[in-house]
Amino acid sequence: MAASADHRMQAPPGTQNAPSQQQQQQLTDSDPVHRVKILVPRLKESLANLIKVAGQSLRQNALTDDGLRPADSQQQKFEKSLEEFYSLCDQIESNLRLALEIHLQNADSQKFIPFTVNVPKENNQWPETPTAVPYTQFLSMVKQQIGCAKEIHDLLMDCSKKITD
Repeated sequence: MAASADHRMQAPPGTQNAPSQQQQQQLTDSDPVHRVKILVPRLKESLANLIKVAGQSLRQNALTDDGLRPADSQQQKFEKSLEEFYSLCDQIESNLRLALEIHLQNADSQKFIPFTVNVPKENNQWPETPTAVPYTQFLSMVKQQIGCAKEIHDLLMDCSKKITD
């Protein structure tokens, strides 16, 4: 009987790694630093293509200026390559700004909430962290802090009204 109970508690092989791999994939997809690491090789390729097209355009313009060749539409290829390069630069910049904002928010969070909060995962399962505060306790503490902040705000508003009267 004990052997069958142990068998029921164990997950089938291969199912334990699937959710963690899926969660890890979701984390890397939403991680701005990971996105930047993916975009940098594309930026290098785009820059190489831009330089190549610019060289072709410059050569074409030189031949056209010398009268050796009729004008060709290299300008459109150059503009398209330049737009692709700028687009990748903008994506990298926005991801780096997002990464910086996340870092600053994390630093503030650790500064003002020096303890970990035990947040329920999927299927309302609570991870076991002995030093973490339960989420329900954290919510009540936050509601209490909001109430105190409102009281202070009201007191300051009353004081300012009394001063102006």
